[in-house]
Amino acid sequence: MTSAYDPAVLTAVILAKAERMEGEARMLYASQYDGPPVGTRDRHQWRYDTLDRIEELRGHAVSIKVRIKSSRKRIRNYYGLDLRVGLAVERADRPGRIVSSSGQYVEVLLEDDEESTPCHATSKMGCPPDAGVGPGPDERLPHLVVTAELRAS
Repeated sequence: MTSAYDPAVLTAVILAKAERMEGEARMLYASQYDGPPVGTRDRHQWRYDTLDRIEELRGHAVSIKVRIKSSRKRIRNYYGLDLRVGLAVERADRPGRIVSSSGQYVEVLLEDDEESTPCHATSKMGCPPDAGVGPGPDERLPHLVVTAELRAS
């Protein structure tokens, strides 16, 4: 039995959304050959609107796929953390699991919450020890730590 937090299931659900968008775009493209629906007054406007919608759907689908791939890579390379979908984490002393990521942010579904919370990969996040894959930003980017300390004082 798989858990709702299973990383493979969550990633599959997100990718399925992208596949549905691509499928809808293919159907709309095929409808171009059948002509506009009965009662359409401006055939040219219908065609332009449909082509715009196809482009929009395909753009969203590509964006979803790229975001899944690049967000994890960015967090891993910049912060030295392997934060993946399904990983158990703590946010402000509350347990939860990562459900998606975007840029340097991850969406965390906290226990007893119905909606996920966007969290920066390093801010108030407790990660398991095996999530670290290299030196953190403090060791690799000491100039940022010094700058932050100066601002705090």
